[in-house]
Amino acid sequence: MSEPSSRPLLRGTALLNALAAARLLHGEGLLERFADALTPAQRAQYRTGYLPGRWYDEEVQATLVRTIRAHHGDEALVRTGLALMRRHVGRAQRFLTRVSGPRRLVARSAGLWAYWRNTGRVVVEHNGPTSARVVVLDHPLTGSPGDALLHGASSAYLLFLAGARQLRFRCDARDPRCTVLSSFWGEDLAAGHDTFAVDALVAGLPAPAPGDALVRRRGDPPAPERSPPSWRPGSTAA
Repeated sequence: MSEPSSRPLLRGTALLNALAAARLLHGEGLLERFADALTPAQRAQYRTGYLPGRWYDEEVQATLVRTIRAHHGDEALVRTGLALMRRHVGRAQRFLTRVSGPRRLVARSAGLWAYWRNTGRVVVEHNGPTSARVVVLDHPLTGSPGDALLHGASSAYLLFLAGARQLRFRCDARDPRCTVLSSFWGEDLAAGHDTFAVDALVAGLPAPAPGDALVRRRGDPPAPERSPPSWRPGSTAA
């Protein structure tokens, strides 16, 4: 499937990063439980391995999300989303050179969503100096348990890299096809108590597995561009 279709599809790179993050945080045992939950056709494709440049059924990632949530809970799922995006930006440093602060990043939310998925859309409802609110609409899997948490955590990691500190986020479902992702940083008191504290969760992430580069710091020489290879169960690189 080299071209997107009407059913929910996800770019292979996103799926590879999600699997690598799940392995790093939860081990091979979790991935075996995930594989057991796939359909026979999905399981065969998983065993063969995914390619970064292809499109895959997004239900595969939804199954991973459900497996993590069932065995480890919501906070573990949030940590997976943070590790997923840390891995991606470590392999795509050029993206961050185009971003200048959280507000500019939030303004690009719709384009980022459309790059990774072929269904659904994002609308920015609020983009302020210490808070933001984006709404995911018309995406068939948004209402599935945990899917919004994974996406919210991945987005929060980008805000963290863009300079947001004392960062918190939460997800609220308005209906099965409308999910609200709210982020707050600095001294913004509107966050309330039902939020995830991103700074502490990022600090608690384990070091990346060998071959997973972190985002380079300002002043470091540019890293050579490279595409991640395909990933297969039991491999150490994705």
